[in-house]
Amino acid sequence: MIQFFRHIRQKLLRENRFSKYLLYAIGEIILVVIGILIALQVNNWNNLKAERQIEKTYLEALQSEFETNLQRLNTAIELNEQLVTQLDELLTFFEKEKLDTTSSKAIANIVGTTLRYEVFYNPSTGVQTDIISSGNLKQLKNPLLRQKIASFGNALESVKRQESRAVARRNNLGEYMTEKISIRNIFKAVGNEVAGSSQFEGVAVKRLFDYLPVENDLIFYQAISQTTNAIYYAPLKKDIKEILEIIAAELQL
Repeated sequence: MIQFFRHIRQKLLRENRFSKYLLYAIGEIILVVIGILIALQVNNWNNLKAERQIEKTYLEALQSEFETNLQRLNTAIELNEQLVTQLDELLTFFEKEKLDTTSSKAIANIVGTTLRYEVFYNPSTGVQTDIISSGNLKQLKNPLLRQKIASFGNALESVKRQESRAVARRNNLGEYMTEKISIRNIFKAVGNEVAGSSQFEGVAVKRLFDYLPVENDLIFYQAISQTTNAIYYAPLKKDIKEILEIIAAELQL
């Protein structure tokens, strides 16, 4: 092809047809420029395709991670709701009539069931951390999605601080229990037998409800748990759902 064009140029020069040669040369330059522009455009398309594939990979990984996080958050919300209900039942034992008409074993079972676990939301953040720490957050083209991914960690920190307040109240209650009642009875009530016997088995769990700090901490514990669901978990759930909606929309593009 190159030899063909060279042959045309030489022929025009031999025939002293300079004006046509000049037009031909200009045309050849234009063709070269067009070829370069096409090559650049093809290169741009390839680059955009590669970037889109990277973005798609991140979007799919984020989608999987946040679907898991939503499931874990729903579990935490459900457990917290159960905890609030159980704490409400414990508070009824500060009514003398209710306390007197309920067996120590039944109360011990409720105390043990309520205070045996802590409610924590433990999300997966590996994909988010990798995207942010590697500087690849810019690979996500949607600005709202970038903003939400970048701020998700701050929201989690707020949730953790709130959860730690609840745990502090629970730990207070645990200390009161070790001071006022026989933990052996609590273990037995929830089905965890302790070997041997003890002279303190007669120290009934009902003594716990004669102590004002126990009532105060139960009230605080319940209030903090309710606040955790309403003020912390609920907005976080909304954010996760919005993130998943944005990701789904971006994957459809």
